[in-house]
Amino acid sequence: MTEKTLEEVKKELAHIAAMPGNTVTERTNPISKAKLPLSAEEYYEITKRFSYWGVQMAGDDSVYYNGHMSQYMHTQMVMPDGPVAELERAIDPRLKDLTFKKKDGTSTDKLADFLVGPARKQALMMAHKGKVVFEEYPGMKPNDSHIWMSTGKTTSGLLFTQLVAEGKVNLDDMASKYVPALQGSVWDEIPVWATATMSPGLDVEETMVSIIAPGSWINNFHHTFLGEYDIPYIEQLRTVKRHPSGEKPGDPKSYRYSSANPLVLQFICEAVEKKPFGTLLQERVWEKAGFRNPMQLHLAPDGMGVGYGMMSTTPEDMLRYALLHTPSWNKVASERIVTDEMDKIYRSTARIQTYEGSVEQGYNLDWFGHPPKSQGVMWDCVFEDGAMFKHGNLGQGIYVDPKRDFCAMGFGIADNNSGIDYAPGFMRAAAKHCAGE
Repeated sequence: MTEKTLEEVKKELAHIAAMPGNTVTERTNPISKAKLPLSAEEYYEITKRFSYWGVQMAGDDSVYYNGHMSQYMHTQMVMPDGPVAELERAIDPRLKDLTFKKKDGTSTDKLADFLVGPARKQALMMAHKGKVVFEEYPGMKPNDSHIWMSTGKTTSGLLFTQLVAEGKVNLDDMASKYVPALQGSVWDEIPVWATATMSPGLDVEETMVSIIAPGSWINNFHHTFLGEYDIPYIEQLRTVKRHPSGEKPGDPKSYRYSSANPLVLQFICEAVEKKPFGTLLQERVWEKAGFRNPMQLHLAPDGMGVGYGMMSTTPEDMLRYALLHTPSWNKVASERIVTDEMDKIYRSTARIQTYEGSVEQGYNLDWFGHPPKSQGVMWDCVFEDGAMFKHGNLGQGIYVDPKRDFCAMGFGIADNNSGIDYAPGFMRAAAKHCAGE
C-alpha cells in the first residue's frame, strides 16, 4: 500500500465514522446510559451492524460490542478453580478530589469530574495493600464484563516471562527457533528479547495512520480476528518485512508498538508448552487465583485465542489480576504467580535507548505528565520507581506499583478525539497519595 497521510486516512474513513452506530448520540451520552437495557429492536439492529469498525470507532455500537464480545465472537471460558478471593474495601473518599500536574505544569480537573467527562470511563478501581480504596462505575455495572483490548498483551507477557524464568525460553534465541511455521521468514533474524520489547526493527508499527488505514498490513492483521481478512495470522507474520529505515533490533528509537509482537510471544508459549493459549492461561493463572468469574478469551475463526487484546472480564477480576503483580498477591492467590525473577525480567529486558524519544514515550508523557524511563515485557512503560502501566485502545488501562503496593484498572469507550486520557496519571497520583507521598 502507498503510504497515506493522516489527513488522507481521515477522509477515507469519514463515511465509516458517519455510519449508524459509529457516532455518539444520546443513546450512550452520558456514558451512564450504557447501563440501561437495549430494546429488542435496538439489539437486533446493533447485531446486524457488527464489524471491525463498529468495535473500534467508539460510537454507540462500540459501547455495546465491547461489553458483550462473547455474543459476536467464538469464546473460550478460561475457568477459575477454587474459592473466590473476596476483596476487602477501605474506600478513601479523598481520592475523588485527586489532581495531578499535566506536562504543561497545569493541574487536571478533579478525578470525580474527569470520570463524567469526554473520556467516557466505564469503570475505575484501585487497590492499596490488597484493599480496594476506590471504585466507580460510570458506564457499566460492577458485574458486567468488558473487553481488555491491548491491556490483554500483559497476559502473553506474563506467560512468556514465566517460561523465561523457568529456563524454557532463551531471550537471545531467534523467535523462529520456537515456532517452526515462522522459519524461513524475517523472524529467523529477530531475537526473542526484541520481540518481547517491541523493538524488532520490523515494519509492523501501529501508528495513528497505519492502524486505521484500510489495506495497511496492521489494519489487515486486526481484521483477521473477525474473519474479515481471510489469511491466518501465522501466514501474515511470514510476510513481515524489515522497517524501511534499515534499523536493527534494539537500535535507538526502535520501539515501535505492534500487536504482532505479543502474538509471536503467544505462538512461542504454545509451541514450548504444546498447549493452546487459553489452556495455558487457565492452568498458569486463572486456576491459581481466586477469580470470581471465567475470563472470556475471544477466538479468531480458526479457534486461536486472540491474546493480544480480545479478552473480557469484570472490573474486579481485572483488579485481582493486577494484584498478582504486587506484594499483596497473597490476598488473591495461595501461591505466587508473578515471581521476583519474573519481575526482574519484566524490567530488565528492554534497552532504554530503544524507548527514548519514541512515540509511545510521548503518549505516556501526555497521560502521566512526566515520562517513564523505559518499557517492559508487554508493558508500555516502566518508571524509575518500578511502577508499570499498560494501555488499551478506547481507554483501557492497568497499573501496577510494587514499591507502593498499589494497583489499578480502568475500562472506557472514548475515541481519539476525546482529548487526553488522564486515567493513567490519576492511577499513579493515587498510588503516591496512598503511600503518603
